[in-house]
Amino acid sequence: MRSDLRAEPAEQMDRGLTGSPRLVLLMLVILAPGCVLLAPGSVPAQAADSALAEWFPRLRVGMWVKVEGGRNPEGVLEATKIKIHDGELDEVEIESHVAEVDLVHTTLVTTLGVRVVANPSTKLKGPKQQRQVSFAFLEAGDRIDVEGQLQKDGSLLAEELDIEKSKRLRPDLELENKHELAARIESIDADKRRVVLLGIPVQLSERTRNKNPLD
Repeated sequence: MRSDLRAEPAEQMDRGLTGSPRLVLLMLVILAPGCVLLAPGSVPAQAADSALAEWFPRLRVGMWVKVEGGRNPEGVLEATKIKIHDGELDEVEIESHVAEVDLVHTTLVTTLGVRVVANPSTKLKGPKQQRQVSFAFLEAGDRIDVEGQLQKDGSLLAEELDIEKSKRLRPDLELENKHELAARIESIDADKRRVVLLGIPVQLSERTRNKNPLD
């Protein structure tokens, strides 16, 4: 008597995923304890964390890095990307939103809490439709990109200040919790895997993509 439960010949098992024998065979695979099936192209969290463990200890105070990420309620910037620069950079750079503007003293504070100072030498650029602007054009809510020199009091003396998105021109412009910083590492907390840039704590984790891992 022929059994319907007999094993299929090996040559018949080599079918596509839609072929029922192979599909059943895949479904009957028993995983050892602790094993996890991953989608194609995915990376285990342990592997990502291992990569972080490799390059984080090589960071040094004084290194120039660029980080991108969002700020959490505790004021910590949770980095999604980091780039380690070789050698020196000429300027500190911040891309963020304006939190407040002081027209009398030509200063502003970003949503990261960094104070930016403009002077007559600062090159100001407005959005594409209005490139020539004065400091008075700035408003809270503007998206800006600033390059300049860090001062002893922790403020940034702006050499170039670009208004990328203007609240004046776009009243419905909403704040984005997305920031970019390029600066020297001021301190490192190895236990928490944090660095400090411009006085801002930056959290590095397995979710942080290192765009150019150190060799």
